[in-house]
Amino acid sequence: MRFKLVTLAVSLSLCAAAMPVSAEEKTPASVEQANARIAAVQAHIDAYRSGDLDRFVATFAKDAEVHAMGMTAIGHRQIKEIYRMNFQPGSPGLQIYDNGIDGDMIWVSAGYVFPNGEEMCCSLSEYRVEGGKISFLRSNME
Repeated sequence: MRFKLVTLAVSLSLCAAAMPVSAEEKTPASVEQANARIAAVQAHIDAYRSGDLDRFVATFAKDAEVHAMGMTAIGHRQIKEIYRMNFQPGSPGLQIYDNGIDGDMIWVSAGYVFPNGEEMCCSLSEYRVEGGKISFLRSNME
């Protein structure tokens, strides 16, 4: 089941408390787990926006699997290589359009804004979080 979450225009702001949950799912543990997954994705977005590649890579589990830009990367070294170009001077910033939770995945729809103000639209990223780190990411350009 797919749930839409509260979004702020300029930053990812997922709110588990606003998420509709069935009676059997509405336990303090399930809300706490959802909040922890949301916090991990928020830290990931914040790290991307910081422009610090090492901080960004640290949001992933050591053996994380990433499918992005037509490439697959497993582990920090490979993830760092495929994202290196996104952290060069003149790289676009990130604009969040929408986000939500779908089962055990958190999804984020985003666009990219270049320093000259030009926008490139859009990507849809799906995250799986385990142990406070991103263990799986699939990101597709729309």
